[in-house]
Amino acid sequence: MKSIVFAVLAVAVAWSVPAEIVLTQNGAARVRIVTAAEAIPSERYAAEELQHYIEKMSGAKLPIVTDAEPTQTGEIWLGDNARLRQAGSKIDFAALGAEGFVLRTEDERLIIAGGRPRGTLYGVYALLEEKLGVRWFTPELEIVPKRDQVTLPKLDETVVPALEYREVFWTEMMRNADFAARHRLNGQAYALKDKHGGRAVKYHPFVHSFDALIPPSLYTNHPDYFPLINGKRKNGYVQRCLTNPDVLKLAKERVREWIKQHPEATILSVSQNDCINNCQCEKCKAIDDAEGTPMGSLLQFVNAIAADLEKDFPNVRLDTLAYQYTRMPPKTLRPHKNVIIRLCSIECCFAHPLETCPAKENARFRDDILAWQPVAPLLYVWDYTPNFAHYLMPFPNFDALQPNIQFFVKHGVKGLFEQGNYSGGGNGEMGPLRAYLLAKLIWDPNADVKKHTDEFVNAYFGKAAPKILLYLYMAHGPVRLQNLHAHIFDSPKSAYYTEDVLALGEKLLDDAEQLAENDAVKLRVQVARLPVWYLKLAQNKVTGEARKDLLKRFVAIAKQAGISNISEGKAMAQWAKEQGVE
Repeated sequence: MKSIVFAVLAVAVAWSVPAEIVLTQNGAARVRIVTAAEAIPSERYAAEELQHYIEKMSGAKLPIVTDAEPTQTGEIWLGDNARLRQAGSKIDFAALGAEGFVLRTEDERLIIAGGRPRGTLYGVYALLEEKLGVRWFTPELEIVPKRDQVTLPKLDETVVPALEYREVFWTEMMRNADFAARHRLNGQAYALKDKHGGRAVKYHPFVHSFDALIPPSLYTNHPDYFPLINGKRKNGYVQRCLTNPDVLKLAKERVREWIKQHPEATILSVSQNDCINNCQCEKCKAIDDAEGTPMGSLLQFVNAIAADLEKDFPNVRLDTLAYQYTRMPPKTLRPHKNVIIRLCSIECCFAHPLETCPAKENARFRDDILAWQPVAPLLYVWDYTPNFAHYLMPFPNFDALQPNIQFFVKHGVKGLFEQGNYSGGGNGEMGPLRAYLLAKLIWDPNADVKKHTDEFVNAYFGKAAPKILLYLYMAHGPVRLQNLHAHIFDSPKSAYYTEDVLALGEKLLDDAEQLAENDAVKLRVQVARLPVWYLKLAQNKVTGEARKDLLKRFVAIAKQAGISNISEGKAMAQWAKEQGVE
């Protein structure tokens, strides 16, 4: 007996005595792919993807037919089609939801059948990756093992993901929709089409929507729409007076306009601006005081809009942030059933797991998520994974990636947004590796991180891989051994950036560059080296002509790698100019 456990969902997987099904042999197809005559685009694409990779693997092109064709002995049945019903194969498609799937062998046939719209496609990707060894490391680097004979053991697996919404907001995952789909990502940032099963969520607007909801231009004639702060109504980048009945009326009207303008949207953001500056008028303060948190007035406002929409737009949900000053749940108010609470971990230490880190900010976040779990059935988390102030600086958070995702799922989180280096060209510090691991983990929180790390590093860095792995281990030493904490806006002078990290990092990455077997691998190693050089420059470890030379090399490699941003808000070109490099 073997089990697949995706966080809160445990599905038994029954294995019989091993028996192979032969898909191809000596370059010839032994089976054909069967889809429903009325298959949806993602199921047809699933057949094409399976055909493509099996041919790439073996040289054999599996025919694709519909279930209108007479049944043959060797077939792969994709999706819910007539073959399943004729054979009496019992699959509970309702239980699979939109993305779950079954991998099953019966006699000499293989069944890959999933919920609509993405389940069958995800089943194909799981088969290719987990059973046949295909790897998608980056959009440009995939591994397809060559085989004279493609076979499968007897299978009977059911998989339903723990998270309904999965978004890795790193450039490496956003620049190719096919690549994102192969990693079973379904969020807002990817240009997913019907062939990919579309997106699980489509926001309008995405976040921090108060300015779009109640425009700042209204302040001139209606200062009472805006927050009372220290006795005065304030304009600028501020929140709104959420107990003003006219603000609520305008907000309801505006949200309905958004739906008309964007009928494809499944989630509308009614969320605070990215600041504090909340209203302290008598009515807002009374609610917030009674509820023990400024989330009181915010949630009352959001709930009222959600209730107004519910009857006319039952498939649309509202999303609001539990962020900074609104992170704590209210004492008595509860989110309306179509309201998503998106809890943000921005203040936390990310060097250590949230659940066990002794830092005070992590203890407070644990308290908040434990308080939200029983009262917010639609709980999402906005998580953070690079240093936003310094994209190209070592950020020792690899130890916390898996435990944090497991912690979220254990406490009722249904959707995860993993914010990363999303600005422009990507290639932030170890960006390709981080993006890959995050994609693996938000699909399966119990994934084998060491295996995935080793596979990626060996494929991406080739002969230099052992040095890269040693460098990663070394860079995490201070936060592991000295219990130092890491936050997403830390400076280059943070205590975990030690002399050893600089000196040993330079040596290991110099060795790695010497080991690179070709120009492509050499560039990858050079990009991996930029964070150590960035620290040397930021800490003024080099001066004079040596500094000028290092800056020129740094900028040249960054340009070659397509790195457009040095931080979330600053372009590489601007930073280079400030450093005296044109």
